[in-house]
Amino acid sequence: MLCSETAAWLRDWSHDDETALRVLCLPPAGGSSRLYRRWPHLLPPNVGVVAVELPGRGSRAAEPAATTLEEIIPPLGRAAATLLDRPLVVFGHSMGGALGAELVRELRDTTGRGPDLLVAAGCEPPRSLRRKDYSARLTEDGLLGFLAEVGGTPPELLANREYLNLLLPVLRADLTVLAGRGAAPAGAPLDCPIRVYLGADDPSVRPEHAAQWRSESDGDFLLRTFPGGHFFVQESADDVLARLGQDVAHVLRRARTTTA
Repeated sequence: MLCSETAAWLRDWSHDDETALRVLCLPPAGGSSRLYRRWPHLLPPNVGVVAVELPGRGSRAAEPAATTLEEIIPPLGRAAATLLDRPLVVFGHSMGGALGAELVRELRDTTGRGPDLLVAAGCEPPRSLRRKDYSARLTEDGLLGFLAEVGGTPPELLANREYLNLLLPVLRADLTVLAGRGAAPAGAPLDCPIRVYLGADDPSVRPEHAAQWRSESDGDFLLRTFPGGHFFVQESADDVLARLGQDVAHVLRRARTTTA
């Protein structure tokens, strides 16, 4: 049975307790763990899927949304450490990629071990010199402009006041987290294999910027491009999950070679 803290942060949708590898999924800004609910049906049966539930959404909707990394990363790190009994892939989309990088560093610093692979989707690297100013997005007009820029939200929902009343406070909290990040520590790359997934028409992350994730890796780095915009993970789900399945299979082969 999961301890209460782990159960709060993680939703385990794996088909089988004896999965060979787990993928830990972090949502984009404003998103919840339910974005990954179907993934166990789209990945090989020996791959478990665990999704992060941040405060203020989903089953934690009654909790105040976090507004700092310090409210997220240490407790999430303690929960994620329970998954290190088998190979672990961290997958993060947009804000989830930024949190994923912080989580990798937290696990390495607190357990002496990081995940076997980080997949960052639609996200610029921690050391990007082009750090976005999310503080300018925290007004209602700024949040609506952000949603219009990244796309993925149907116009009828953007015109629905009831929907916006639920979404905007969570989105504001998430962008406050991003606005408050400090610079990545100099000389301290993540030092793990990294795959970057990118939407070919993403207006917010260009290939030359996404390629800077290479400096965070241990030399094992690849950038993959998919059809779609910033929300290509949903728009091209079949292609994304097929590629992720291949990347996961490579991690499993490497793990078996290491333990043989």
